[in-house]
Amino acid sequence: MDTAIAFEGTSKRYRNGTLALREVTWSIPLGARACLLGPNGSGKTTSIRLLQGALAPTAGSVSLLGEKVNGAGYGDARRRCGIVPQNAGMYADLTTSEYLELARRLYGRGDVGRAIERFGLGEHRDKRLAQLSGGFQRRVVVAAALLSEPELLLLDEPSVGLDPVAAREVHGYLREAMKGRTTLLCTHNLAEAEALCDDVVILRAGEVLLHEPLAALRERQRPRTRLAARQPAEKLAERVRAHGHVASVEDGGVIALIDARKDAPELLRSLLAEGIDLYECRPLSATLEELFLEAVGR
Repeated sequence: MDTAIAFEGTSKRYRNGTLALREVTWSIPLGARACLLGPNGSGKTTSIRLLQGALAPTAGSVSLLGEKVNGAGYGDARRRCGIVPQNAGMYADLTTSEYLELARRLYGRGDVGRAIERFGLGEHRDKRLAQLSGGFQRRVVVAAALLSEPELLLLDEPSVGLDPVAAREVHGYLREAMKGRTTLLCTHNLAEAEALCDDVVILRAGEVLLHEPLAALRERQRPRTRLAARQPAEKLAERVRAHGHVASVEDGGVIALIDARKDAPELLRSLLAEGIDLYECRPLSATLEELFLEAVGR
């Protein structure tokens, strides 16, 4: 399978001696939608800046669409990418249409009028970027990143600083934009990553802690099922434990460590026969936040 992004034995040490990345090796195939996660200081921002060509590795190599970063073919590979930076880096005195025209010239292709229509920027076409709200500024940045119909998207905290309404709008645009495109999303927002991505790369202290599909991470989790009844949760948990299952009380219900498909039918029949008035039996899937905290804690 062709590789879109590759770090091969990559290290990055800054002039002050800080080792941001320590011989990391990981890659993303074409067509993947991956998120890059990690605690503060884990090396996420350094990784994105290396891909952008803003930094050079101290050792090893970084490749973008098969080209070594800052190598002979990197410029062409870079023009096949769309980047949504964490900080917009806008020219505040330019209008929306002027900014998008600048992006069109840099990429060498794109339809500014179509981008303005696609992202609902028509009434802001002639407004200076400094006059736009944070949500609309982010729309303009996303529009610029997609102007050239790129093969690959690099998203660095695309919804940072946005209110919930603006963030939801941006997520909608990104979800549509990511269809059929390789994407690497760098974010602290785990709900955002879970909603938009399928693969997970977790860095910690400059090293790769984990690199797997989200579905595979969930499969390794012990199955859990939420039960609720008219009786007090403590009594329900007691009866579940009496049948040999681990159970705990959470948020007014009982979390049982059972497989809803394999174990629940027999358990439910027994509980009902004992007079327990069950009204909820729901399998639980671990959230990315839970998986992340477990991986980092481990």
